[in-house]
Amino acid sequence: MIKTGRYGTVSWDPTGTPPVPPATAPLIISLNKWKASFKTDKLDVTCFGDVNRVYIPGMKDVSGTVAGFWNSAEIALFEAADAEAPGFLALAPNSTEPDFNWSGSAYMDADIDCSVDGAPTVSGTFMAAGPWTFAHTP
Repeated sequence: MIKTGRYGTVSWDPTGTPPVPPATAPLIISLNKWKASFKTDKLDVTCFGDVNRVYIPGMKDVSGTVAGFWNSAEIALFEAADAEAPGFLALAPNSTEPDFNWSGSAYMDADIDCSVDGAPTVSGTFMAAGPWTFAHTP
């Protein structure tokens, strides 16, 4: 069923310990966008005589971005960026379907953009620091 991203969530646990279920990690509020990439490297194994390039799958790369607005009551994104150890990140496209989420250990970076033209915005990147899972209920 197609649902709106309006109820998407980004959850972060700085201890790095996966809560059960993962979507119950503390939410990072004031975010309004996330994007994740689960691309797998393709290794070129083309040999003499092949009529085209031939590839095999390599390692999966898990990374992505988050974005939203500055909220002085919520500094988890900046604390995550300052942390030396990875935390536990969970991403859900819609909180009304909590059994659908991606989660795992991650490192975070953060940015803030402030101008006279609007509310200050925050953004960040994340990258896997261990295995990631896709929880879903068929």
